[in-house]
Amino acid sequence: MLRSMCAFPVLCNSLCIALLGVCLSATVHAAPAPFPDSQLIEESEQTVQRYRLVLSELKRQRADTFGERELRVAGDLSRQIYDLPNGVSLEEARQYFRLQSLNKRTLYECIGIDCGSSNFWANDVFGVSSLVSRDKDQAYFVTLEPYADTHRLIMVYLSMRGGRQPKVLIDQLVTASPLRIGLVTEDEVVASLSVTSGWLPGFVTEGTDLKVEDSGILLGALRGLSVGAQARLNLIVHCYDGAHMGDTLACSEVLAKQLESQLPGVAVRAHGALTPSPTADRKPAVRFTFWPGR
Repeated sequence: MLRSMCAFPVLCNSLCIALLGVCLSATVHAAPAPFPDSQLIEESEQTVQRYRLVLSELKRQRADTFGERELRVAGDLSRQIYDLPNGVSLEEARQYFRLQSLNKRTLYECIGIDCGSSNFWANDVFGVSSLVSRDKDQAYFVTLEPYADTHRLIMVYLSMRGGRQPKVLIDQLVTASPLRIGLVTEDEVVASLSVTSGWLPGFVTEGTDLKVEDSGILLGALRGLSVGAQARLNLIVHCYDGAHMGDTLACSEVLAKQLESQLPGVAVRAHGALTPSPTADRKPAVRFTFWPGR
């Protein structure tokens, strides 16, 4: 049917553009895929004005628990809560969702008792009391994906709940509000490096020049890795500005040499625009992999 329509070029072009828009919209706004054999128990969509976005460890002061770093964000919120299969481990479930976010910037991540009070997350942050678990049986992470006019935040909270039904909450918030996240923090870099591969935040360049001072937090975190971790770490520089693939590779090679000079003992390679840009602005970016893996 589509082939017969293409006998009419204007109609065909309009249809193709419309279909492309649908596909792109589905890709941009797709939530993480559910864990295998999990069961959707709650789903909702709403416009929110003050979503409580927690981006740090917790503090307790005068009987009040709160995140040291919190934002209130307006936007369109979609939420899914799933029952996970019995017997799945916290690490297995966490890795499943983390692997789906390797191309996104990790704003914060915690595991187990480092997340603090599960009661705080379940009741104060998400307002879902059935998510309460033992503090050691939880995990949480936030990722950011910027687009031209909006940002997409994904919040994943895992609650293994001891011998009861383990659950995962997935919040997806699309916002046009400016996010006052500021400069990348060392915690964000460390969170990114907690998996085997992905993109690193905090790589700041101007043209083909590495801005060493502005990239200081990223460089400091990489220099702070153990000798063994540095020996297994591989960095791959990607540029995206240029009319030809050779232009992107030449840019990447220049930046890779500058980065290598700042990180003795770490392998740095240049690959040009041979993988899609992690952000809409198509700025130079650094991907990493540990080999052997984490």
